[in-house]
Amino acid sequence: MPTNQTARVLELLRRFNNGEKVCIESLQNEAMWMGDDGKPTSERTIKRDFVVLNTYFPNSYELIRGGKGERSCYKALTNNSVENLLSPETLSLLVQTFNMAQRSNLFEMFHINNDDKSILEKKIKDTNQLYSFKNKPFETKKDDFGIFKALESAIKYQKYITITYLVNNEKKVFEVKPYKIVFMQENFYLACEIDTEYLEFSMYRISKISTVENTKKTYQKNPMIIDFIDDMQTPFAKYSHNYKANLIEVILEIDSSKAFYFKSKNHLKSQKILKTNEDGSVIVQYKITQEMEIEQFIKSWLPYVKVVAPVSLKDKINNELKAYLENNLK
Repeated sequence: MPTNQTARVLELLRRFNNGEKVCIESLQNEAMWMGDDGKPTSERTIKRDFVVLNTYFPNSYELIRGGKGERSCYKALTNNSVENLLSPETLSLLVQTFNMAQRSNLFEMFHINNDDKSILEKKIKDTNQLYSFKNKPFETKKDDFGIFKALESAIKYQKYITITYLVNNEKKVFEVKPYKIVFMQENFYLACEIDTEYLEFSMYRISKISTVENTKKTYQKNPMIIDFIDDMQTPFAKYSHNYKANLIEVILEIDSSKAFYFKSKNHLKSQKILKTNEDGSVIVQYKITQEMEIEQFIKSWLPYVKVVAPVSLKDKINNELKAYLENNLK
């Protein structure tokens, strides 16, 4: 490789490593890429520099959309870019994923060998010196890897499958159309369309699936169910054909002493602060598919939350509280 090309390739590598955007059209007018006659280098010559760089550093940069008047622009994802991405929330998720993989054989899914695993363990250990992530245990088993891979394949190729599922300590077999693997409330679920007279959609906790069997039948995904899965807020979301038009509006009044926790965090995706009262309490709105979706959440915030609407939910919570107090104050 000629010396001047070596210099150009190393310059490209330096710019990518610094996180800079590199556009072929701009390079043509830079001195390093000028010809001996002082004229701009051809685009073909510059592309050969990129080919050399890719030979020694494959997949080290990606084609991106340039700004106005720019074309054929490239950029690399640098270490600094990754570090900027790692907020405490995403870092927490990575640590949780790693810990879950350690407790099962999910490392096989990530194709991580023992050497890389050791390095990751050291990085996680270093992180744990700075952070402490408290969470409920993941429901994973040693044989989950095979279940996940079978489900991935069925989802990808839109195949009917039969699953053996634990219901009240009894194994039952269901035929389903798998749509997506959903991670929600610290558990993995299989979101499915099902063909029954009384139910069209169901969520199956993957830790309760013991076998997955392929069938020869294929299916077409229902766009409305795809939207529903994207909109789901809890595992208790209830599907119906016109679910968006039938959402239930829930209004809660939050005591001023806990208002901060609702202003600073959306506990459900649909959460909306409607009003802050003079005493500091807040009025919060949620839109849900059925009351069951929010009942447990409300109970977890008692006595600092009051149900304003709907009346049916308010009465249900009140009646349950009265029954609890009557049974425990005897």
